[in-house]
Amino acid sequence: MDITAKQWKQQLQYQLQGKDYEELITLADDMPVLPFYTAENVKSPYSVTTHTEVAVTLFVSDKEQTLRRIEWWQSLSVRFFVLTLHPTLTKEAVQQWLPPTLPYLFADTLTADITAYQNAGASMVQQLAFGIAQLQENTPTNPITIKTAVGSTFLLEIAKLRALRRLLAEQFGSFCLIAEVSNRGLSLLKSTYNEHYVQLAYEAAVLGGADYLLPKQPLFFKKNNHLAEREQVAAIQQLTASRKAAVLNGVYAIETLSYELYKKTLVLLEQVQKQGGLQAMLKDHSLQKQIAQKARQEQERFNELRDKYLPPETLLNVYTRKEWDFFPFGNPKNQLPPRNLWQPEK
Repeated sequence: MDITAKQWKQQLQYQLQGKDYEELITLADDMPVLPFYTAENVKSPYSVTTHTEVAVTLFVSDKEQTLRRIEWWQSLSVRFFVLTLHPTLTKEAVQQWLPPTLPYLFADTLTADITAYQNAGASMVQQLAFGIAQLQENTPTNPITIKTAVGSTFLLEIAKLRALRRLLAEQFGSFCLIAEVSNRGLSLLKSTYNEHYVQLAYEAAVLGGADYLLPKQPLFFKKNNHLAEREQVAAIQQLTASRKAAVLNGVYAIETLSYELYKKTLVLLEQVQKQGGLQAMLKDHSLQKQIAQKARQEQERFNELRDKYLPPETLLNVYTRKEWDFFPFGNPKNQLPPRNLWQPEK
């Protein structure tokens, strides 16, 4: 016999022994995240059957070297490549010597790269709405290829990707969704924090339904090397061998949160259109202001948690500037400058 939400709540209140049930409800993107979900919460389920595969980014500057690297990665069961060309090379010339059956994508031919919204501190609804608006204004041709960023808020990131797949399917039909781990929550702490962050983001990307997932170096301020990249590729492959997005189809919490994000995205999309579209909002800086407001709110919540678990008097062991191979926080002069949550500690 199915247990109703009322019965679950009664049982939970009994176990709380007088504590307020409402204190267990948290807010994310202005929507309540409940301590439990039942079939009564599910309004419009959406199934995802994607089987995520790892993808590797290659910088192409030399024919023979590139072909050797492709062959090496293929020997490790990597089948999809994102190619960034040296400025002296053209796509037409490179296509002449690439293996004819090689699945690949030129990095500059992505229909839309919406990672900037997440890295700048946009809310999940903003990431989805501004990403869809960007696609609408670019008049894309099928199939669409879109790259998005995934953080470590596990349950919500899964719901976000599923909402994005739903929106893309309804608006554009066929598409390819590539995911990468966001830099926003990565820290400079000398600890295992980043390893756990990256692993959670990987799992969220797989269970959320990314078609392809790019490996991420936990020491994000270090230049990548073959050993570090191979370790991350192996971690993704191990994960995708045991995790499938379909396993969460019908899960009450996922279905409910995903649909809530989907609905809120449609509302914000309508507001974007009323304000003249995404480019108009970028031009008058209203989009940047909206994202900055959400970024400040998230920073405040992050600071509260940081001070709770890492009090101000705690001596943090961090990587210093001398240990960085490049500046890890991005260019603040960008239209949407990246805002790392740990940046005040740099």
